[in-house]
Amino acid sequence: MSVAKSIRIPEEIYYYIMDYNGDGFNQKFINIIRDARDTEEERNATLSILEHQIKSRREYLQKTEQKLQEMSRTVYSMYTDMQYGIH
Repeated sequence: MSVAKSIRIPEEIYYYIMDYNGDGFNQKFINIIRDARDTEEERNATLSILEHQIKSRREYLQKTEQKLQEMSRTVYSMYTDMQYGIH
């Protein structure tokens, strides 16, 4: 079964569709949608992995920043102690 529809699309989307594999606009459009549907699960899984990696990296960077700030305060404290002869 097929459903007849008329749609308006931006010119850039039209050219994207026309550059896709298939014979004619309808087949090209259908191929894009099928490819998107058929790879959606894999893309979502990849996205989930990437989101987890980003979260882990942000946590690592935040902890590293905290350690650097602590080190900076310690070094500054040592510097002022040395500067003013405080032991």
